[in-house]
Amino acid sequence: MIMKKGLYLVPAGKLKFGLLYCGGEKFKKLYSNSYANELISLISTDSDAMQIALSYVNREPLFEKRYSHIRAERIFTQNRQVATIVRSINSILGLLLDAELSKIVKPSPDDRRGYEEAIALQRKIYHDFGIAFQNAKVLTNIYAELPCTLEERPKRILEIDKQLLDHSYSKTYYINKKKQTEDNLSLTKCYVFDSAANYLNFLLLNLIQLNPNICLCQNCGELFVAKTKKKTLYCDRIQPDSNKKCSEIGPKNRVELQSTLFGFEDYDKAVERNYQRAKRTAEHYVKDIRLKWDDYFSWLERAQLAKKQWLNEEISDDDFLDIVHELD
Repeated sequence: MIMKKGLYLVPAGKLKFGLLYCGGEKFKKLYSNSYANELISLISTDSDAMQIALSYVNREPLFEKRYSHIRAERIFTQNRQVATIVRSINSILGLLLDAELSKIVKPSPDDRRGYEEAIALQRKIYHDFGIAFQNAKVLTNIYAELPCTLEERPKRILEIDKQLLDHSYSKTYYINKKKQTEDNLSLTKCYVFDSAANYLNFLLLNLIQLNPNICLCQNCGELFVAKTKKKTLYCDRIQPDSNKKCSEIGPKNRVELQSTLFGFEDYDKAVERNYQRAKRTAEHYVKDIRLKWDDYFSWLERAQLAKKQWLNEEISDDDFLDIVHELD
């Protein structure tokens, strides 16, 4: 029996699911995961490889005035190889791109219009995938850092990107061979994807709907799902250099950093203090506390540069603090 080629997602409760891949005839069991962790895993990939893939999206196919089927063949083959590049980013996205690209019928060498249509279709596939990948990456990072309560985050995200509401996904069924008997062919409800863009958007929509508490680790800088609804600073990833979790080494590093960078507190307070002074002067003329916006931004630029130089040990502590308190 020939089955539809693509990725089969089988819900397993509210938060988790299982993945199977069908190449057209047989199913291959992949793994189980949660919607949030799957999305974080997909977007926490090699950015250099993604830039290579996206470069194919923006490159327009060129045809010589005198039609050359050899040149068209080369262009078609080069663009088709982008799936191999994206596969290095993540095997799931590579499988989905292969499934999507396999629907393109390769034209005969003397069919110029056929080549143009095939390459245009490839462009659309890569373009949609690139947009979905960047969308998922940007919105998930914003989702983790929004300065609002966990209950308000889904609404704020949907305000940022209303296009997500336009995507819909239909359920289908496949025969669960482990449970089937001669008298009972058990069917399991699932989602089927043959598009990498649709899969990324599906995960992002589920992320927003389920609203898990996603945080950014202050030690390794990676996204993670917190175990509680409170803001969590460190994840449980084990760092190879110390063989310890971020939650174990992060607080110690933070204390050491704060003890050495004593001027950070002065800097942060000065930025807020001078901002409020400029804002108050703009709204209500105050004779004895007068600070124009131009003066504020000019000082802020000097303070930011001084902060960078201080961290690089290019200026002394006293020089840095002099600039920080320049407007006091």
